[in-house]
Amino acid sequence: MRCASVKMEKKSYLEEKKGISHYVNYSNALLAVSFIFLMTGVLFYVSWSILYNTWADPGLYSFCLPMAVFGVLGIAFVKTGSFN
Repeated sequence: MRCASVKMEKKSYLEEKKGISHYVNYSNALLAVSFIFLMTGVLFYVSWSILYNTWADPGLYSFCLPMAVFGVLGIAFVKTGSFN
């Protein structure tokens, strides 16, 4: 009995999924930007409030609240499938 040598090529995970373009698309980019907006708004509010002990500052709200809201709306927009 003779064993045939079989050449198996190893493919990386990205090659099996047709390259990096499988992961980088508009919905993933929007999700990443929305998450960055959300984290920037929340972390800036918390860090500024701790640093200056101003938990009720209207100027701080006017910067942080829109950042967090646009982050949440962007994440909801992508997760509901409204974005193709």
